Amino acid sequence: MNKKSLYQNKIFTFISSIISAVVVHILNVSFSWIQKLRRKKTPPEILRNEMQHAKTYAEWRKKAQDLDTLLANDEWKQDPASQYYDYIMIKKRLTHLKDVHESNDVLSMIYNLRSGLLRNLGGINDPRLFCRSYLGTKRLIEDYTKEVVTQLEYIAEKDFIDLPQYSKLEFFNDTRQSFGCTALVLYGGAAFGLYHLGVVKALNKHGLLPRIISGTAIGALIAALVCIRTDEELPSIFEEGGVDLGAFAKKGKTGHIKRKISRFLKHGYFMDVKVLEECVRSNVGDLTFEEAYAKTKRILNITVSSTRKFEVPQLLNYLTAPNVLIRSAACASTAMMGLYDSVDLLAKDKAGNIVQWAPTEIKWRKWSDTVPTESESPLTRISELFNVNHFIVSQANPYIAPFIANEQFGSNMLIKCGLLLSSEFRHRINQLGHMGLLPKNFRDLIDEKVSGNITIVPYLTFSDFKALFSNPSYSSLDYWIMKGEQSTWPMLALIRNRCIIELALDRSK
Repeated sequence: MNKKSLYQNKIFTFISSIISAVVVHILNVSFSWIQKLRRKKTPPEILRNEMQHAKTYAEWRKKAQDLDTLLANDEWKQDPASQYYDYIMIKKRLTHLKDVHESNDVLSMIYNLRSGLLRNLGGINDPRLFCRSYLGTKRLIEDYTKEVVTQLEYIAEKDFIDLPQYSKLEFFNDTRQSFGCTALVLYGGAAFGLYHLGVVKALNKHGLLPRIISGTAIGALIAALVCIRTDEELPSIFEEGGVDLGAFAKKGKTGHIKRKISRFLKHGYFMDVKVLEECVRSNVGDLTFEEAYAKTKRILNITVSSTRKFEVPQLLNYLTAPNVLIRSAACASTAMMGLYDSVDLLAKDKAGNIVQWAPTEIKWRKWSDTVPTESESPLTRISELFNVNHFIVSQANPYIAPFIANEQFGSNMLIKCGLLLSSEFRHRINQLGHMGLLPKNFRDLIDEKVSGNITIVPYLTFSDFKALFSNPSYSSLDYWIMKGEQSTWPMLALIRNRCIIELALDRSK
């Protein structure tokens, strides 16, 4: 792609963000206007609004309990029947598992667990089963997963005459391999990327933070901050002063807008990459991927892509690029957005000296902007390297997130209509792409992988878009962390049910 095409692509991305902001603002204003014409808000509407603006999880949970009671969701939970999963099969399996458990027949217990230990057995993790109640799902599903976890812990903690230690280890190793792993993907965000910190904070506080974390663009910076810290050190980054923003403080909250526009028109990027590099270095230091893994056992993945095919791996981690400095990889991933200029990947040589990793200057592009001959995406590579079959995506891309309607945000009919129009638009764009009538610059609209098995998105307002290209500050950091937590709380029940067996297997090591 030539320089002119790159600039056109960046301008299109910027315009898409502005259009998204305008559309969302129009939908929100229209809905507010319609609400004023309606009668007084109903009690459920009041509770949903209070949940959306809750400042703590305890406050949110209390409102969720009140709403469940008001809507008779507890009665729905007690009734096992539903068209969305095979409740008859799950009920029979639960009865059989309990019978075997009571008999203390460990070999039969292992046989039964291995024969049906799937993350979505019988459809028990269908998202539609977690849209009715705000604090869980069908009691039968919760009882089934609880019984599976209880038996796994029982086998791990006890010694059995008819189960040698090597056979027990073999059972847990094979089961972990079969069940698969979960990865957290922090996707994009520009200034919205700080929201990822809130998602991580909520997951970590509830014991649901995956060991495998991947980041793209601004999400790569957040992933780096998380993966260089141990479990004991991690909570400190959510506290006041936990993230050093001194480099941006020197430039002010917004910087000079004329200088940013001039920089974009002249060089193709808005922000000063040297400020970013200074900020990342002050927070991450000179750790390599291998050093960070040895310290924390978290698997950090950062996605990059150069303008030349197969010049560097698209996925950098402690296996594919062990000696690369994390700070340089994070800045390189961010440079692909049109916000920052390209930077060099740096590495430590065998003597510990910092050197340029690649022998030639690398020009970065958006990691999803692959050509047809490239069949591997970074997420596919993560699956191959680390046995990942379950992705939790934190989506903060400014021109995608507004159109991902979620029940936890109390999506109204107008927002859902906006999602329908957006989906139809993408479908038509996709058809043009297959016919060869779509300019290459527009491929981002159809090629980006924007969601996972579970997708968490922030509730964005028009005022949020006004700060899209502002420098981060400590006040904005607190704001976005809170927004990230608020976006994650409604998803905790689904995440917990999908990951509880995996976590039990990890504890058996």
